[in-house]
Amino acid sequence: MEINGKASSKSELNKMKKIFSIFLLTLICFVSFAQDETRMEIMMKMMTLRNALVAKDSVALSKVLAEDVTYGHTNAMIQTKAELIRDVISLVQDYKSIEPSDLKIRIYDNTAIVNMNSKVVMNYQKQPLELNMKITFTWVKKNKDWQLVARQAVKMN
Repeated sequence: MEINGKASSKSELNKMKKIFSIFLLTLICFVSFAQDETRMEIMMKMMTLRNALVAKDSVALSKVLAEDVTYGHTNAMIQTKAELIRDVISLVQDYKSIEPSDLKIRIYDNTAIVNMNSKVVMNYQKQPLELNMKITFTWVKKNKDWQLVARQAVKMN
């Protein structure tokens, strides 16, 4: 029954609400899927970085590190891309194992921030060194690929 056109207006409003709800739900699912996909890409880049450091793979390091990367260590040393690759290849920084834990990834458009804990076993300047650290990585998507632009580590007790 329609009284002064109110029934059909209410029906139209309900249809519009349903359409909007379906659209919103679809959008949320799409954004969630895109974020999950991006998180997986970042996880793969983190693994590539770890494997390249341990394997002393200069080609992989060159691909994953941005040209202007700042690579900060627990001793306050900041390395450039060239310095890091040189020290890894020449065994000044001889990574034996890198065990990440408590990984958290936040995505902001073309930027990803990764916070994690890490246990690193290495030789530094031919001296054995074991570190427990908290590390922040900043990744930026450039030319359809994620590259590390900054890393900073601090020692944990």
